[in-house]
Amino acid sequence: MKRAFHITHNEGVRVKKTVLVVALAIALTFVFAASAYATSPKTWNSLEDYYSWGSQSGASDPAGTFLYNVGANPANPGVHANYLATTAKCGICHSVHRASATGVKLLNASVATCAGCHRAGTGTITTKLVSWETGGPHSSGTDASCTNRRCHTNSPHGVGVSSYALLGGKLISDQADPIIAAALAKDTDADRGFNATDLNQVVGDFALTAGEKSALVAGYTCNQADCHFNTTLAVIEKDWSETREQMYPLGDGDYVLKTGHLSSAVATETHASYVPVNSCVSCHDQTDAATTSGYTFPHSQTAYGATNLAGRAYLWMGYAGYAGATLTSVGSGDKAFDGTCLKCHRNSTNTSGIGLTQ
Repeated sequence: MKRAFHITHNEGVRVKKTVLVVALAIALTFVFAASAYATSPKTWNSLEDYYSWGSQSGASDPAGTFLYNVGANPANPGVHANYLATTAKCGICHSVHRASATGVKLLNASVATCAGCHRAGTGTITTKLVSWETGGPHSSGTDASCTNRRCHTNSPHGVGVSSYALLGGKLISDQADPIIAAALAKDTDADRGFNATDLNQVVGDFALTAGEKSALVAGYTCNQADCHFNTTLAVIEKDWSETREQMYPLGDGDYVLKTGHLSSAVATETHASYVPVNSCVSCHDQTDAATTSGYTFPHSQTAYGATNLAGRAYLWMGYAGYAGATLTSVGSGDKAFDGTCLKCHRNSTNTSGIGLTQ
């Protein structure tokens, strides 16, 4: 009995020792884990090398405030301008201590230009992507050339941008401002369909649609001096006209009032219009599934992603004999083809419209 008691007693002691060792191991594990956690990065969000507008605060399990709601960000949207002590934008493009080694200027991009960040297929910093393939105007396809036409300012931080927020937010240069100022000084707000308020805030006096805003930005950017200054592009109100140099039959330096195709209109059979117009891409209709807008316009004329028009489509568009017919890419010698008009101005059965009933 004594032997049995001795063995049982010794086994009990061993069990207690084992339990004690395990308990100590568990305790040390928590201590080291807590120590490791204490020395983990305490940045606003330690799980992302580069922030985004949708990033949330929290060191290890982000679930707090979204970056777009931080500090003065709500009143100063966009990463390219309007920096204040209380905005939080720099970390979206630049990473102070966790930057990609293949990037430049602490960016997650190897080329510090518009195309370096926004080119479909290569852009990694933003979801705002555009088509910038070889084949198109304005030196498209070359990452370093995206500011050589003065459409966009050379500064990614907003230096030299348009004084109108609708344009400045896209880094459109102030070269477009004089022609906008001239338009705002002509006739009434109702005649032109917009005013300065509409160009400087999200919701203006005329509650412009996204398509109308796009048409104004693209139209006046292209209308700047030494570019397409003989045309009237930003027409969102019927009968609106602006002063342009006369070019027909031969340019003679005279200036006359010119108008242009509406950038926003409903389809009405009365006017032989069978397709609604909602911004420039209603006509300049080459698609690109890899871009944010879904179109190649107004950048390169060659799509990166899936598209309705393979290869280069001059004028960013296709032509067809009637609404809904399969489009063919406009070639270099096809720019005057009537199919660029008939694709909207003949009905889908090709039984009414221009040349048939009107």
